[in-house]
Amino acid sequence: MVLALAIALAVVGALFIAVGSALQERVVVHTRLSGGQIRFLLRLLSESRWLWGGVLAGIGVVLHVIALSHGPVSIIQPVGTAGLLFAVVTKALLDRRPVTTRELVGCGAIIAGLAGLLSALPHAPKDYQLPDGTALLLGLAALAATGFVVLVSWWVTTGSAKAVALALAAGGAFGVGSALIGLIGHRTVQDPAAVLDWPTLVVVPILVLGGLSQQHAYRMRRFALVFALLEVSDPVTASAVGVLVLGEPMPDTVAKAAQMGVAAFVIVLGVVVLAHSYTALTSAEKDAP
Repeated sequence: MVLALAIALAVVGALFIAVGSALQERVVVHTRLSGGQIRFLLRLLSESRWLWGGVLAGIGVVLHVIALSHGPVSIIQPVGTAGLLFAVVTKALLDRRPVTTRELVGCGAIIAGLAGLLSALPHAPKDYQLPDGTALLLGLAALAATGFVVLVSWWVTTGSAKAVALALAAGGAFGVGSALIGLIGHRTVQDPAAVLDWPTLVVVPILVLGGLSQQHAYRMRRFALVFALLEVSDPVTASAVGVLVLGEPMPDTVAKAAQMGVAAFVIVLGVVVLAHSYTALTSAEKDAP
């Protein structure tokens, strides 16, 4: 009964995140970029639909966290990938168009691949006894890597390439941010004043940079592609931090390693199909009378 409730919460949470993200994307694509990042952010904050989208996505995250606290990660995380399908359907409804076959095929491949990848990754409890120097280095490396990928997005010319770069930057930042938030939360339980320590000062700019990258990725008008890459890069980055920094175990069998390889290949295929779906949609719009 408890597991069924946790799964239901994960599904509802995925729906909230998908709808909230789709609402934000509709605002972002019509928001002027002139005046720098601060003015861009202020324009978004002045839009009630964007704020409501943020509220819905926040509720979804809370529901997902509650689900994780009552069910195994190996089940709850893959269930959460259903949010990609919800996102695609919501986006199509908001655009008043049918969901395309390519979108369904791409989403199906990514959901299947991500579920396979997450079930193969280690899910041992994280050791949050992270030395200050290591945590600081992790935060600075995340800021540098995210900034570099954002710079790369300025050099590429196609919309899909920009969307991929920005989405990966955002997902990577969120993945590292979640690891640091876990560290902050663990320390705060032992000492409430720890919330004011330097890890908080590091995680805030990481999440802000990741959030801005996410919103700029939405501006590329490739919502399903961006959402899919966020769904993939966030947990993968968090798991990589767990293995490389927190000492979590790698998959301990050849079968699990092979499963990860196949799952990654299926995800890549799904991403390629989604990217091509936007080319087809754009061509159809140009050909329309």
